[in-house]
Amino acid sequence: MKISNFKFSFCEFSMANLRSSRSNAIVRFLITNYRKSFRKFPRWLVRFFLIGMMGTASFSALFGMDTKYSGEFLKIGLGVRELSLGGAMISCPQAVSAVYWNPAALVENTKTSGQFIHSEEFAGVLNFDQISLAAPAHKGFAYGLGFFRLSVDDIPDTRSALIDAGTDGLSPGDPDYQSPDEDRTERNGKLDPGERLNFGKIGSFGANENALLVSIAKRKNDKLLIGATFKQIYKSLGTADAYGIGLDVAAIYRPKINWTIGASLSDATTTFLFWNDGVKETTLPTLRIGTAYNLRMAKIPLRIQPALSLDLGIDGDQHQTDFQVGKLSGRFRAGIEAEVKERICLRFGRDDLGVTHIGLGLNLSIGSIDYGLAMGQAHSELGLSHRIGIVIHFANMKKVFDKIS
Repeated sequence: MKISNFKFSFCEFSMANLRSSRSNAIVRFLITNYRKSFRKFPRWLVRFFLIGMMGTASFSALFGMDTKYSGEFLKIGLGVRELSLGGAMISCPQAVSAVYWNPAALVENTKTSGQFIHSEEFAGVLNFDQISLAAPAHKGFAYGLGFFRLSVDDIPDTRSALIDAGTDGLSPGDPDYQSPDEDRTERNGKLDPGERLNFGKIGSFGANENALLVSIAKRKNDKLLIGATFKQIYKSLGTADAYGIGLDVAAIYRPKINWTIGASLSDATTTFLFWNDGVKETTLPTLRIGTAYNLRMAKIPLRIQPALSLDLGIDGDQHQTDFQVGKLSGRFRAGIEAEVKERICLRFGRDDLGVTHIGLGLNLSIGSIDYGLAMGQAHSELGLSHRIGIVIHFANMKKVFDKIS
């Protein structure tokens, strides 16, 4: 939905309404509270937002909009828990998923942990494998590492299998062949009516997209964390391949112990991708802002964490957006997690494309096991997407092995 379609109430006020004492009181109340709220809002987040928007606008003008899908595979995200919550965890990802969502969260990590994920998207047509590592913070700094691999295997290659004889089905050398077809369908490189494939000549190829993420984070003070992720991208499609590099920057602000606000500027300097045939692709910056709140029940062992985030991009895509102003588009994400006895987690989320996600997690002494399911839209038409992830705390696992031995 475009933001221009919204009708704001203050634009519909008439002069008569403004003269009334009640309307004036309402306006004064809104302005006063807005000013108070703005003063309390973290200045770093306002600056981050403004710099991000100016940066995205500048890169849009420089590099255009012709390759907006070049970094699409990285938008899937990292972590079964985070994906089950719709990707709304910009302000509170797990440490092992922070290299993607918000590297600043690595600072609060206390364990050396690893995450291993296998996902089969669209009934197994697309395979998505991930591995990530997070080290505990030391002297105010923390580090993380992640690797993505998205692949589609055994794609039929029919380029050499076409019998391009035209609509009459006759090729030079056939007894009844007289001349090329008058409709010019012979040897045009297309599968026209009357033509067929030589199945013995059908080959196959694969498409792979890989990304290596290296993150560093630092604690600025008790409330503010900052981080950055450097990423190297490698793609292959048949005999073609490409390399690229990029940078993400992020921050987390904690006004209260149970309330977090986060922001992340993905592809902050624009991510460049260079193919071996000379083609260059660019991925424009995306600004993500979000917040989450931890609610712990006093009388029952239950923790509830709702989260909300907004993705702001300049890809010019007018479809599947929640609002749009020119080439600037916005997509909301939302998720909620319920944790019972610090052991069982139930998750529900809505991602930036409006897809519904559900998930289940089991926390163990040595780590956790997570399951996620994506439903609706393309996932209903092309098959459900299942995700399974394992998080391991290496120190805890060593203690368990020591007890067993």
